[in-house]
Amino acid sequence: MSKLYPYPAVQYIPLAFGVLVRRENFPSPPMILIGPEISAQKALIEEKIGEQLPNFKENVDQLFLLTGGFEPLEVKYRGYYVTIKATRSPVLTLLSVSKHYFYKTSLVFQAKTNAGDLLVSKSYQLQK
Repeated sequence: MSKLYPYPAVQYIPLAFGVLVRRENFPSPPMILIGPEISAQKALIEEKIGEQLPNFKENVDQLFLLTGGFEPLEVKYRGYYVTIKATRSPVLTLLSVSKHYFYKTSLVFQAKTNAGDLLVSKSYQLQK
């Protein structure tokens, strides 16, 4: 147990994640956009990074996350919390994670360093 994962390891579900886009040299404070927020801000994001994001459509199986200001290393889920182990880095990443393992609809996505320091936190209401 640690500050990053304060409960016994068997209580966490490791989540595989796919990297759809990774753009380096993207100076940003740590941030997370989830699902429909990405589509709503797509034009602004594309203007900032100088390239187009791939077209993707929300579906019942996958949840998309756009992260900035940190490099996601692993993702684990427990209860209401989706913990992203991360290191600070000027990177923009578009990820997809399976919704299959989420057994709660109110979720809190947290990016934390290996030492357990919180980089960013974002609440999300999962649509079932």
